[in-house]
Amino acid sequence: MSLLVPKEARRHIAPYVAWVIFAALARAAAALALLPLLGALFSAGPQEALPWLGVLAAAIAAGWFAESRLIVRAFDLGFAVANRTNHALIDHLLAVPLGEFRAKQQGEAKRALAGSVPELFAAFVNLCGQIGISLLLPPLIGISLLFVSLPLGLVAVAAVPVLLAALFLGARLMRQSEAAFAAASEEAAERTDEFAKAQLILRAAGRLGLEGTPLGNAVERQHRAGLRMLWFTVPGTLLFSIVFQVVLVALIGLIAWLVATGKIDAAGAVALIVVTTRYLEPFMTLSDLALALESVRGAWRRTVDILALPTLRHPATDAVAGAPDVEFCDVDFAPGGNVVLEGVSFKVPTGSTTAIVGPSGSGKSTILSLIARFHDVDGGKVLVGGQDVRDYHPSSLMDQVAVVFQTVQLFEGGIRENIRIARPSATDDDVQQVANAARVDEIVTRLGTWDAAVGERGSALSGGERQRVSIARALLKEAPILLLDEATSSLDTGNEAAIAAALRNFANRTVLIVAHRLETIAHADNIVFVENGRVVEAGPRESLIRADGRFAAYWTHRRASLAWQF
Repeated sequence: MSLLVPKEARRHIAPYVAWVIFAALARAAAALALLPLLGALFSAGPQEALPWLGVLAAAIAAGWFAESRLIVRAFDLGFAVANRTNHALIDHLLAVPLGEFRAKQQGEAKRALAGSVPELFAAFVNLCGQIGISLLLPPLIGISLLFVSLPLGLVAVAAVPVLLAALFLGARLMRQSEAAFAAASEEAAERTDEFAKAQLILRAAGRLGLEGTPLGNAVERQHRAGLRMLWFTVPGTLLFSIVFQVVLVALIGLIAWLVATGKIDAAGAVALIVVTTRYLEPFMTLSDLALALESVRGAWRRTVDILALPTLRHPATDAVAGAPDVEFCDVDFAPGGNVVLEGVSFKVPTGSTTAIVGPSGSGKSTILSLIARFHDVDGGKVLVGGQDVRDYHPSSLMDQVAVVFQTVQLFEGGIRENIRIARPSATDDDVQQVANAARVDEIVTRLGTWDAAVGERGSALSGGERQRVSIARALLKEAPILLLDEATSSLDTGNEAAIAAALRNFANRTVLIVAHRLETIAHADNIVFVENGRVVEAGPRESLIRADGRFAAYWTHRRASLAWQF
């Protein structure tokens, strides 16, 4: 836990522990004060109970004060841990290669940020103090009972580890099945989201029921995991309940024996029964907190798992970029042993436009991702501005590169703010200029205002409109290198031609574009043809057509496809 407690907040830990101990001592004192208090009340001189009443009141007041100070320290620590955990998770996720950040990790990261951090905060505020007090109070009372009645005290002290062991075994049984249930529940939640989003396809296919669907199977697995958890939870609960009842009967039986043998009177027996109740209460508290504690363990495990994801290496000193060219030098990339790129070499001169062309699955988009260092190469080098991308600090590299993905990510809010996110300091005139170039002004005219909400992930816009906003965002960034991954695939011919002209008007940009459309390829200065993870041909379009190689065949095939019709 010290991993997530900032140094400046660690000064709160010692006072926090001290207040836990003080609160436990105060509660023990209040419980033990009942012995002489009740004894005096039932004696011939009940007025002798007044001093002990004062002791009881003082102990209760001391306990209240200690717990109020404990809560203050708990909030200090809780806020510090939550803040540190949020920053640690976000900073770490920003350094995780996208190859490692798959759908499962995305879901875990979302749960860690949205659920684990609040749970860790609540652990300090609500759990740690109560658990500490509950662990200390029974042995304190048990040791004190040794001075009242040796047999009773011995049983009370000996019962502490027995009751804690029963609690631990019950929690362990529950933990074994809860992990499987949590995994099944997470899968069911993901499948439910998938099912909701795929309604158009499912209804068109006539799949109206759950039977045989991924969601139906996930719900069935969740049901079976829930039953297993129930079967494991019940024995653990019964084990603790039986041990608890045995200890209670043993203590009450000893008190009855003390009365029968004349060692204590009826008033003393009543007092000891009340103290015994105070002795056993913390174990019930621990039992009630067991489920919450398991939830916190899960939150901690999710947080640690995210922080254990491998990150990209950061250089000790930042590289200084030269002219904004791009070069691949014998690059190999094989994540998980699966060869995606092998021996890739080519150069993109400063200010030129290069189209990366080839069949689907040949590694074109991977080339762009390596330039932006979303992954690290397994062999060779990727140079940007004459420097290895691994020698740049991530922020410095991203200052030089703007990326437009085929799948566009927009944020809830207005169009203007979705564009300005690329350069928050941009003026409205700057935003207007790139918006006009990308024909976003037509979208604004349709919606009526720049502040019109685009909806969750841009759901209020069409696919082509989302791409136009994304292109405007990339233009606003003013990065010298522009990477376009099928960025115009959802645009009609008129908009594509206008945006292509706009890109040519933004001088001194080095552009790499993954494309299939002939219109896009035709405007490129150079072509890099990729097939099966290798660069087969590279050069100007006309030269490659005259060479009558793989690109010429591809070009002919694409031109022929334009004549296809139903």
